[in-house]
Amino acid sequence: MDAIARCAEAALRVHAHPALRLSELVELVAEEIDRGLTATRLRVILEDYPAHFRILEPWHGPWRPRGSVVQEATPQAWVVAVGDPGEPPDTPQTTLRLRESVRWIGRGLDPRSRMEVSRWYAIALAERATREAVVRRVA
Repeated sequence: MDAIARCAEAALRVHAHPALRLSELVELVAEEIDRGLTATRLRVILEDYPAHFRILEPWHGPWRPRGSVVQEATPQAWVVAVGDPGEPPDTPQTTLRLRESVRWIGRGLDPRSRMEVSRWYAIALAERATREAVVRRVA
């Protein structure tokens, strides 16, 4: 596996959220590997590993070109790690269950279905809002 893809997978495994926007993942990977990394380049690399990553775009359909034809990546696209999550991050059990539920739903949906991707997007945003509320309550 490419070093950038390995770093992206590691970042997704330890991050509190089950999925990250492409722009958020670029920031995390660029700090570790390549400061000149762009969203387009990261997306092309991640698309080469469909067994490890799922890229979901709530506002675009499946007609978007893939691979080297891609001109510009949408920073609003979401990346989900679909491989084995490994060691879970140090979070409360409730938030960990939410995290893994969102990840598993993203793993199993059809990215060509606008309805499924839109539903997953709503669930991912709700998970983020719930996590913030739980963290505030604990603090």
